[in-house]
Amino acid sequence: MVDPAPSSYVPFWLGGAIRGRVRRDVARMLADLPGIEAADLGLRLSEPGVARSARSRALQQVAQGLHRKGLIADWRNELSAVLDQDGAEIARCERGAFRTLGLQNRAVHVNGYRADGRVWVARRSELKRADPGKLDNLAAGGVSAGESARRTALREAWEEAGVPVGLARRIDFPGMIIRSLRETTFGMHDELVIVADLELPLDFVPIGRDGEVSKFLCLSIAEVEVALAGGEFTVEAALALRESLDRRALAALRP
Repeated sequence: MVDPAPSSYVPFWLGGAIRGRVRRDVARMLADLPGIEAADLGLRLSEPGVARSARSRALQQVAQGLHRKGLIADWRNELSAVLDQDGAEIARCERGAFRTLGLQNRAVHVNGYRADGRVWVARRSELKRADPGKLDNLAAGGVSAGESARRTALREAWEEAGVPVGLARRIDFPGMIIRSLRETTFGMHDELVIVADLELPLDFVPIGRDGEVSKFLCLSIAEVEVALAGGEFTVEAALALRESLDRRALAALRP
């Protein structure tokens, strides 16, 4: 995927490599924070040694500084992990800072299918800070630091849709990961969308438990297609659902 307006951003170095990108106007304010120093055509975290814990503390201090400057749109009090090219964690910090720093995050999106082929989708609460009122997958959420994608799926399925653990253990991960890259209020949203599917019995009705969903809709595939075409879903939910629908349609054609 091509980066949106790459000339408007400067690289952010972390752990010896470029891990993010910062919008130029934000970079000027970021450069004043303790723990940030100039790097090759960009900015670098001033790292006290190579220990992950020390790097995480330094990165979290930068996140707090951004928060004080009003440069984080959505502070969540939740830690997310920065991974290297091999998938190993090199640091963790407040999830809300990832967009401002252009760091890559991960999220799991669970598509819920009934046995008759209909799809359960969620209507996001109007009180949500991001995409209020938009349609979403059955359950979705960011992968917290130290958490596996499956553990995230189990947690979000229970919190957002009331799926009991015994049923949620059937969640299937087909190995599909989609990169979502787009501009947001203070920087770049760079997220790996981990697609998952869950087959649900006909008598199961999802129930929101954490207040993030206003209601659930049980839609036919045709109704889902209309909603997708009309832009009713969040960006990442649409990506996860589109991939899942196409994959299942192809599977149905195989002898």
